[in-house]
Amino acid sequence: MTLTTSLVLLGCGNTGATSSGTDTGISSGISAGTSESSSSSDDGVLFDMGADDGATASADDGGGDDCVPENLPNPNATLQGTVFAPNMQLPISGALVYLTDDPVEPVPDGVYCAACVELACDEHFVLTGPDGSFSLPAVAGTGQQLVVQKGQFLRVVDLDVEPGTNVVPPTQSNLPGSWNPAAGMWIPRIAVYDADPDRVYNVLAKFGLGQVSANGELVQGTEQFTLIDGADQGAAMDDLAAMSQYHIMFVPCATTKYWASAPTVPASRAQNIRDYVEAGGKWYATDHSNEYIKEPFPNYQDFHNPGMPDLQPSYQSISIVVDTDLLAWLQALPPALKDIGGGNPTLNMLPAITTQLNYSGIEAIHDVIVQDDMGQDVNVGHHSWVEGPCSSCSNPNQQRPMAISGQYGCGRMMYSTFETSSVAHQGLNPQELVLLYMILEIGVCFEEPPPPPPPIE
Repeated sequence: MTLTTSLVLLGCGNTGATSSGTDTGISSGISAGTSESSSSSDDGVLFDMGADDGATASADDGGGDDCVPENLPNPNATLQGTVFAPNMQLPISGALVYLTDDPVEPVPDGVYCAACVELACDEHFVLTGPDGSFSLPAVAGTGQQLVVQKGQFLRVVDLDVEPGTNVVPPTQSNLPGSWNPAAGMWIPRIAVYDADPDRVYNVLAKFGLGQVSANGELVQGTEQFTLIDGADQGAAMDDLAAMSQYHIMFVPCATTKYWASAPTVPASRAQNIRDYVEAGGKWYATDHSNEYIKEPFPNYQDFHNPGMPDLQPSYQSISIVVDTDLLAWLQALPPALKDIGGGNPTLNMLPAITTQLNYSGIEAIHDVIVQDDMGQDVNVGHHSWVEGPCSSCSNPNQQRPMAISGQYGCGRMMYSTFETSSVAHQGLNPQELVLLYMILEIGVCFEEPPPPPPPIE
């Protein structure tokens, strides 16, 4: 069973009508599949990591059309626990949790096209709820494997299950914080431009992919990802083979501000970005690096004032969380994570949040229609996660998408008008939480082969 997640970050700023796309490439729920199993039935479940309602689902709900509850062994045990981020504080919604006696395929070491996890009809599974909790029906026995997976975060733990209730400690159910296959742990291979002030690497460290200093910054040298020197003038994006080592790449806002050629994107570089995403990569850019969404994927969105989309001054916006699963997760966070103090915005106004340091405006996002292998229309255009007004735009009252993601071939791209971690602070503020949620969600698998990418206009 394999699952793919790939990502690249680009970024940031200096100290009309909106059409909502439906990110149909992010499928959800359970569908019938076929597995080679030793059970009496050859029917299986193709399991996708996403869940539209954020609720816990299980195989004994019936699975797909070819899977029936009678195929499941009667449980005499339950596993209960919570899936946390590697930092052991942030709960993870929509994570897949299951028990198996079969070998678990590892996450491929490099960019690839995501295929959904395939489970036999006789295996119980659940998705964690918005608060990260799960209750998994099980059959008692020794020598089993507990599998926890969200995107390319994968943990496999040997487990003996006792009859009755088994409480799984968080150290056995949390997402791992390092790539250590010998210990049953895989994480996405991530590359991040070492930008300033849009310090995405601090957010990743707080997620648990590095040590965090007393003032809330990455302790250099502890990161479980690759930092790219911003002085490379974009050379990392001119080497597709090097890009393909990573599942995710980040180009934050301030990545390009010292480049002599910025904001020009050479045609060969834009093609590399498209090729990377088409192969399964995940690509993320923010505010003043809007050219790294605009040029490779021009027919997906329009920026305000396209001749000069880099806005000054930055603006603050009372924004609305418009994605229901994201909202449910934010609502389920414990109080200490909703209000981290230090003068940071809080989550006490949901569905409204305050987004700060926005340096661009999105005029519109578009439906992008392609045909799947059955000849059916599929909209791979941007999905809007957060929307709000842009006071630095010509129409300051227009509600605009501020955090978006779309699909291109096997991969996906993300963009936000706001930057993150520009001022050092402990904890994760609302827009940083939105960023982390989007990173996890765009890594969900494809239930069917993804449609070919659209022509670039």
